[in-house]
Amino acid sequence: MPRRTQRYSKIGDTMKTIDLSGKWNYKTDIDDSQTIDSVKFENNNFNLPGSTCDNQIGKKTEYFDKISKEAVRAPRERYEYIAPLWLQKTVNIPNDTDGKTVRLFMERVNIASELWIDGVKTDRQIIELSTPHIYNLTGKITPGEHTFTLKIDNRNLLNLDTMASGYSVDTQGYWNGVIGRIELQYEEKEHIDSIQVYTDDKGITLKVVETSDVHSPFKTEKATITVNVTSPKGDLLGEKIFETKVFNSKQVDYFRYDISKIDYWDEFNPNLYTATVKYECNGHTDIKSVKFGMRTIKTENKKILLNNRQISLRGTIDCAIYPLTGYPPMDIEVWRKNFKTIKSYGLNHVRFHAWCPPECAFNAADEIGMYISVEMPLWLNHDVCSLETGEDPIHRQYFMQEAINISKTYGNHPSFIMFSNGNENMGDFDMLNDITTCIKAYDNRRIYTLTTNFDHPIMPCEDYLCAYEAGGHNVRIQNCQDKAAENTSLDYSIAVKDVSVPIISFEVGQYCVYPDVDLIEKYTGNILPVNLDAIKKFMIEKNVYHKLNDYIKASGDLAVKLYKEDIEAALRTKDFGGFELLSLSDYTGQSTATVGILDVFYESKGLISHDEFKNFAGEAVPLFKAKRIFKNTDTLEAELDLYDFGEKKINNPVYNLTVQNGKQVFYKTSTTESKVSIPLNSITKSTMLSVILEVNGYKNTWRIFVFAENKIENNVRMIKSEEELYDIIKNGGKAIVTKECFKNPIHGSFIPVFWSPVHFPSQKPCGAIIDNKHRIFDDFPTEKYPDYQWKRLLDNSVGTDISKFAGEVKPIIETVPNFFDNTASSPLFETKIGKAKLLFCGFDLDGDYPECKQLLSSITQYVNSDKF
Repeated sequence: MPRRTQRYSKIGDTMKTIDLSGKWNYKTDIDDSQTIDSVKFENNNFNLPGSTCDNQIGKKTEYFDKISKEAVRAPRERYEYIAPLWLQKTVNIPNDTDGKTVRLFMERVNIASELWIDGVKTDRQIIELSTPHIYNLTGKITPGEHTFTLKIDNRNLLNLDTMASGYSVDTQGYWNGVIGRIELQYEEKEHIDSIQVYTDDKGITLKVVETSDVHSPFKTEKATITVNVTSPKGDLLGEKIFETKVFNSKQVDYFRYDISKIDYWDEFNPNLYTATVKYECNGHTDIKSVKFGMRTIKTENKKILLNNRQISLRGTIDCAIYPLTGYPPMDIEVWRKNFKTIKSYGLNHVRFHAWCPPECAFNAADEIGMYISVEMPLWLNHDVCSLETGEDPIHRQYFMQEAINISKTYGNHPSFIMFSNGNENMGDFDMLNDITTCIKAYDNRRIYTLTTNFDHPIMPCEDYLCAYEAGGHNVRIQNCQDKAAENTSLDYSIAVKDVSVPIISFEVGQYCVYPDVDLIEKYTGNILPVNLDAIKKFMIEKNVYHKLNDYIKASGDLAVKLYKEDIEAALRTKDFGGFELLSLSDYTGQSTATVGILDVFYESKGLISHDEFKNFAGEAVPLFKAKRIFKNTDTLEAELDLYDFGEKKINNPVYNLTVQNGKQVFYKTSTTESKVSIPLNSITKSTMLSVILEVNGYKNTWRIFVFAENKIENNVRMIKSEEELYDIIKNGGKAIVTKECFKNPIHGSFIPVFWSPVHFPSQKPCGAIIDNKHRIFDDFPTEKYPDYQWKRLLDNSVGTDISKFAGEVKPIIETVPNFFDNTASSPLFETKIGKAKLLFCGFDLDGDYPECKQLLSSITQYVNSDKF
């Protein structure tokens, strides 16, 4: 059973509740043929809160026999049910509800609900994904026993297509049910309907909606509003009393409450106040409280200012993938754990990708100090969907109201600092502009953009741009990997110059890490990992399953290195708004996009510790800008810098720079200067230098490669044709077999598969495993997994399927295949065939660059030695 949502506020002394959780009768309606008059309930064991999958209702999902595009699409609900579902329960209504305001409250329904009481429909159907379904039953119910009948419909009633995380098989699926609180609420007609808190740098303005029994234009009632505020430390700040007149059954009043000494809310100090409002009218009293944080947010001069101080967003994305439940967690402890994990990696921001999380997520973010960006369940463009935004007229009506509902329901949360209509939308930008203009005028407590992703002219209603291109310029490394490979200096300053609002780099990374198919055993809940099972079967078929851990480590090591460069490019850019990773944790849909440093359960894959990751992704990060590859005749010219968005600014930073050659200190300095110059002519052997830069306790590291001149053995035989190959096999000898002889060559690449090799079809590998202890690397600096010294070499290489060789093959470098290929291939391996000792080399050894010359020297010297 799902755990109940922890309630934080909106509990008054006059509101009472009747818990409707527990067993309900149910009836399936696959063909939508039932009516309230015809439906017959035969089962009484549907547990709410819960989904049809929780209750094992629907078509049972089976594993696929073999790998296919459909098999690896996504994990699936163990029981899938997409149709109306009827639920019924007998409820005893107590006598003290008589004359009261009564409502049915249902938290998180997917996607539509209808309600009948004693066979009589109470109201229109509610279609709502992001906020509670609430039915006003005032005057429609009397004390005594009544039959409540619900019809929950999870079909695609809003023409959302299949991409938005709020409604997609790739993410939380199409679950049917009610997964949060389900209760009857009742209170006096004179009560507080809602409280909205608007903060500024002097205090708060309260928007209070009061209800009453006044229905005549000729009648008014006197009322008193008393406001008390409790500080984050629990101190009462004093009460203010306001007299007002009630002239309507539901009216809005604004009240001002100044705070002299403000404890602001932010990522470092998530200070939470409590506002308590007492409403007295017509002899009745209602008291309600709401938590809030004192924070302001705006954009100015291309900066995001929180509490009038510039912030920088270091974010990841939540796509509503929760494999134990198959729907968003309604337990605050899950959110606390996840947000604390995210913060431990140095990040301060979560973007909810095309969906809005439940209340408990906002509560956890408020407590922990996490900046939240919310989107509506809207992702429509013809590139990935059958229709565009606004092509169905319901889009304008629904999403305008959805934006208001989200604002009303979650707007008091200080963590909720950003809002976008959705993800990667194209089509009716007039509609998006209207929604954004209206919701921004309605609620100024956050910053807004039309849609997340896609470069476009900035509209007057927009406060920021989140995209992978801005002003026609790249703002993530995906399309400039060659430039990023040259040095650690790439930034996006041109984009900042050309765009009038803050820029946030969209969905940074997406580097495919080989899927850990052994996670299957952790899927103990509602989701069946059919994709991982299919991949595992394919691995066994291709005889590579025993290499799983090596594949994960090698591909993960490469992903970490590339994430580091992607992140640092954003941090190097002055006045950049920030970045959002895709993702710190895995995305298991869209053809299995396991791109995370963490798995889908938010647990480490063992690729990098959170402290190591935080070194280049945290609040303060030392930056070292220099070339990556040098000759020993060069001078290393570097610029030192500091990304500094910690709680306290580091004034006049002192850069403590250490360059190590192995275990020996090659260079060391402590300086306030931003530039250093380091001669490399004392290096006589090609080597990897480790650079460590420390500022005020914050540390970051890089690898630099220096290549010395080395002789090339010209008397080594090079085999470049099949005829030559057959000859040496027959007559004996030793030689290098060049890539011209590779049958069915597999093209190499340093940069791995983007996202998924199936979603974006690709033959690329996902890294390489190097036998770095091999004697061939005595003079070629390398570790077990490639760094940037291998980029040009791997990009210009080919491999071959080494499983096809009859004799023993000793791979010196083995590529990590993508999971939809699983071919064990190598661009560099040695073997004996017939009488010949052969080194197969798929690298282009004619390149005129240092690492290529060194590799040629190393290979020829090895083959010409008695070690071969």
